[in-house]
Amino acid sequence: MTQQEVFSPDRTHLYRFKVDRILGRGGSGTVYRGLDPETGQVYAVKLFHANFFRNRMHHREIAKTVARFAKFSHLNVVRVYEFISGEEGDCIVQEYVDGPDMKWYVANRPWNLGERLVIVAQICNGLQYIHDQGTIHHDLKPSNILFTRKGVAKIADYCLCRGGFLVFWEGGVHEQITPMFVAPELIQKEKATHKSDLYALGVTMYVLFTGRVPFEVDTLQKVYFCHLRVIPDHPSKVNPACPHALGDIIMKLMDKNPENRFESCDQLRIGLADIGRSRI
Repeated sequence: MTQQEVFSPDRTHLYRFKVDRILGRGGSGTVYRGLDPETGQVYAVKLFHANFFRNRMHHREIAKTVARFAKFSHLNVVRVYEFISGEEGDCIVQEYVDGPDMKWYVANRPWNLGERLVIVAQICNGLQYIHDQGTIHHDLKPSNILFTRKGVAKIADYCLCRGGFLVFWEGGVHEQITPMFVAPELIQKEKATHKSDLYALGVTMYVLFTGRVPFEVDTLQKVYFCHLRVIPDHPSKVNPACPHALGDIIMKLMDKNPENRFESCDQLRIGLADIGRSRI
C-alpha cells in the first residue's frame, strides 16, 4: 500500500503543531498532518472553516461530542483526541493513519479473498465497538475505512446519530449520509439504528468483493429508488471469484427490511469465519 495523494501546506504551524502537508480539503475545512514537537507524535488536525458553525450552541455541541469520542479506544477505530478553539480557529485532533483508504485498495490491490475477509473482520470488530458505545456511525463507506502501512483497518468518521455530527478524516463534515450507502429506512426518514450501519457495511462489502457499487445509476432520485425497490445483482454473478455464500451474506446485510439483516457485527463475523474456513 502507498499513501494517498498529499498536498503542500498553506501554513507551517497550527497551534502547537508543525504542519508539513495537507491530507485533504472539503466543504467544512482542511485536514493537515501535524507534528507535536514536544512529543514527536504525528496527528491529523482538522481545521474547520470559519463559517462552519451555525451558532454557539452548534459549537458547544461539537466540542462536547469530541470530548465523548476522546474516550473511545479500539485498534480498528481512528482515535479522536481533542477539540481546540482559539485565535487560529477551531480544530479536531485525531490519530494520523499512514496508509490509504479502502477506495484506493479496491482500485489498486490484486484480488485476494482471504485478505479481504480479514479486512472485513477488522471492520466488524471496530463497528461492534462503536455500537457497544451507544454510537451509530451513520456514514460507513470505503473512503471511511483507512489502513495503516501494516494493513490494520481503522474506521473513520463515526458520528453521533442524534447530533448528526461526523468526525471526518478528510473531505468534509456532512449532516447527511452518502446516498450510495444509505439504508432504505433512512430514506423514509425513520430512526437510524445499528442495522442502518449494517446495511452500509453490506454496500461497502459489495464494492470490496465485486469492484463496483450495487446500483450504477446517475441521479440521486434513482439511487434512492434502487435502495427502496431494486434488488442488486448477486455479488457472485458480478464477480465469479466471490463465493456464492459470501454473496448471500452481503445480500442479507442489504435486505430492505432491517429485521432481516444480521443482528450485530458479532453475528456477521461468525458467518464470515465459516466462509474463511471453507475457502482459505
